[in-house]
Amino acid sequence: MEIVVASGKGGTGKTFVASNLAYFLIGRGILTVCVDADAEAPDLLLALGGVRKNISILEVSRSRKARINYDKCSLCMKCLETCNFNAISIIGGKPVVNDVYCEGCGACSFVCPANAIKYDVKKTGVIRVDISGFRIPVVTADLEVGGRNTGELVYLAKEKAHEVGHHLGAKLIVVDAAAGIGCPVISSLAGADVLLVVAEPTPQSFMGARRLLETASGFNLKTFVIVNKCDLNPGFMKKFLEDLDAEVLGNIPYDYSVVKAYTQMTPILAYRPSSKVSRTLSSLFSKFIKKVMT
Repeated sequence: MEIVVASGKGGTGKTFVASNLAYFLIGRGILTVCVDADAEAPDLLLALGGVRKNISILEVSRSRKARINYDKCSLCMKCLETCNFNAISIIGGKPVVNDVYCEGCGACSFVCPANAIKYDVKKTGVIRVDISGFRIPVVTADLEVGGRNTGELVYLAKEKAHEVGHHLGAKLIVVDAAAGIGCPVISSLAGADVLLVVAEPTPQSFMGARRLLETASGFNLKTFVIVNKCDLNPGFMKKFLEDLDAEVLGNIPYDYSVVKAYTQMTPILAYRPSSKVSRTLSSLFSKFIKKVMT
């Protein structure tokens, strides 16, 4: 079973919930593999104690970047006029491609009368398989700086997680998705079974959660909502919960010890198991697992 933890907005506590959910499952004897699908800024490993042991690193090369053959180039500058991404500029009287901006769309080579533009395949990113400090297998999608194709990188990371899970006999895969509703999030949702939306009682988070639920509606997922930091804006809570078209599992109170746990790269369930927030999380996760595994 594949569980996606997503938010629709950054900063709501998505990785906080995903890391503690994985720790909770392992503690209950439910072997779990995690996926950090926030390819542009992966940090799930940090929340789970860092890297205890690296298992493998797979380099993924899927990005196309334009390359100009100056022996053929007639300096007509049609490529410069055609590029919609401002990836081509004039340096020393010649058109020069900036790899960071180049999308590999093919427009420049299509209009080039001298057939002087070809494409090189460049590194998109890496997929790491690690054992975390808390002995939880974590597959991380890590995008190259300026890279593209985050959706494909997330898809490949999930495929690797299923491979690892099959090898280990894991029952669950927990995917820590990126913020928003872009390509990496859609790739995270594709093929999943359950969506756990982490929200906070603010208008921005509400709008993000609603957009996420609308996006996920076409994937036929069991969907649940957890409201994090619920006591920071109690006046907004009632309207927030009434307007969300999903089952709300419960609320998590704000606790500064969570910040301290993060500085120790430790899930709050391990850092302060008797705290109110830990007891709340354990109760919510128990309810959640009963609903999705029965």
